[in-house]
Amino acid sequence: MKILITGAASRLGQAIAAELAPEHALRLIDEDPVVADAEVEGVQGSLLEPEIAWQAVRGVDAIIHTGEPPAGLAAGSEQALLERATRGTHVLLSAAIEAGVGRVVYGSTLAVFAAYPDDVYISERWEPQPRADMAPLSRYLGELTCREMTREHHIGITALRLGEVVVEEEVQDAAPNLLWLDVRDAARAFGCALRRDTGRAARWSQRWEVYHIAAAMPNAKYLIDHARGMGWEPQHNFAAHWPAGASA
Repeated sequence: MKILITGAASRLGQAIAAELAPEHALRLIDEDPVVADAEVEGVQGSLLEPEIAWQAVRGVDAIIHTGEPPAGLAAGSEQALLERATRGTHVLLSAAIEAGVGRVVYGSTLAVFAAYPDDVYISERWEPQPRADMAPLSRYLGELTCREMTREHHIGITALRLGEVVVEEEVQDAAPNLLWLDVRDAARAFGCALRRDTGRAARWSQRWEVYHIAAAMPNAKYLIDHARGMGWEPQHNFAAHWPAGASA
């Protein structure tokens, strides 16, 4: 397949590109410069601009919309985050529908469940309760934009609610966090989600799906059985932080 990856200059975007490059043709887009070569196309520009979005989606089979903001976005730019997560996502999906792209994978966040205590076990059936912090709230609003687009149009969208994306080796000395997700496992989850090809399904509920993506830890707050059902299994589970004798 030929796949468009948005937010491609981010750590997550780069990891996804590395995961998919051996088997797929890639087109990368970001507001920051992206690394392209003879085999990987690069587009620099904002998805808030319909012309840029159309240029990006034309000729691709699938889209990975990471939801990652540009690195140069100033801290505290809440309006800019909101614009990119909602209007930017709508512009991208509108262009994808016009171009006949049948499948999209969107990067949402498990932070929408931060209001729940840590001693519960949260599956995809739980109701998100996002706080007013614009970073997770904007991701969730982007998720809702995706869901409503599947309701109105024949496009299959998979939302991956990601934990806090880190590199396992870089947090060895940090306090453990139930939200941790190694960036390499996140990239593999996007690859697994690409296998869903439901854009032609008659019912919108078949075109839309949500998966929770987090490390497998003892007494994990976020259940990942549904994601395992699509063939995904985390390889980096931060075992150095587990209590002696504990198992996931």
